[in-house]
Amino acid sequence: MNFKNQTILITGGAQGIGLSLSKKFSSMGANVVIADKHKETANIAQKFGGFGYVCDVTQEEQINSFITFAEQTFGAVHCFISNAGTIFVDPDHVASASNKTWELSWKLHVMPHVYATRRLLPGMLDRKYGYLVNTASAAGLLYQIGDAPYSASKAAAISFSEGIAISHGDEGIRSSVICPQYVASNLLGFSNPQDAKNLEGLLSPEVVAEKVFEAMCREEFLILPHPRVQKYLSKKVADYDRWIDGMRKLKKKSIDKRGSAKPLDILHLV
Repeated sequence: MNFKNQTILITGGAQGIGLSLSKKFSSMGANVVIADKHKETANIAQKFGGFGYVCDVTQEEQINSFITFAEQTFGAVHCFISNAGTIFVDPDHVASASNKTWELSWKLHVMPHVYATRRLLPGMLDRKYGYLVNTASAAGLLYQIGDAPYSASKAAAISFSEGIAISHGDEGIRSSVICPQYVASNLLGFSNPQDAKNLEGLLSPEVVAEKVFEAMCREEFLILPHPRVQKYLSKKVADYDRWIDGMRKLKKKSIDKRGSAKPLDILHLV
C-alpha cells in the first residue's frame, strides 16, 4: 500500500510511538492529522508538517470532532491509527486495581477503537476502501505480569480488530493490530529513547514506527515489532499449561531478583 497523499489520523500522536509514526507517514507524503490530550499538540504537529487537534479519546464526541476536523481539512479519511494508551500497575493481587482504573483502561484501550470505527466505517464501506489500525500490545497476546487491567483491555482491542478484518475484509476494509512489547517511551519512564540500547528487547519508538510502517505497507493484520513475541505466542498456543507455568516462574524470578513483579521489573528479565 502506498500512503502518499492519503489522509492518516493518529491518536496519541504527540508522543512516543504515535509521534514517531506521525513523522514517518508525513515524510512519506501522507497528510497526517494527530490527536492528543497534550495542549501543544498543534505545535508539535506543525514541526513535521502535520495538523494537530487536542482530544480526549475516551469521549466519543471528541473523536467525532477530531475526524470532522480532518475531513474538513483534507476530505476523506483513508487511514485511522487508534494509538492512545497508558499502563497501570496492580496494587496487590490480580483484581486489586480499583473500578476506576479498570473502567479507564476499557475507556482508553477499547472504546476509542469502537468510536473511530463507528464514525468512519460507513463512509469507508461506501468507498469500498479504508484502513483501520488499532494499537494493542504484546500484553494482549501474552499477558503483562503485574498489570491485569492493561492486559485484559489490550486483549479486547485485539479481538475487536479481528472483528473488523473478519466482518469487512471482503468489502475493501483493511485492519491491522499493532502489538509491541517493551518500548522506550514515557509510559515506561524512558525520557530518552536512546536508553533502548541498554536493554535487550527494548525498542525505541522510532524503530517500532519503522517496523509498523513496513508491515502496514504489506497490509499485515498482526504487526509484531518485537520478533520474539511470535515465538512466545507459538509456544503459548502449542501448550497453554506449560506457558502458564513458565509465566509463573518468570513472576517468581522477578520477585527473587528484583523484589517485585511489576512491569518495569519484568522488563529487566525477559
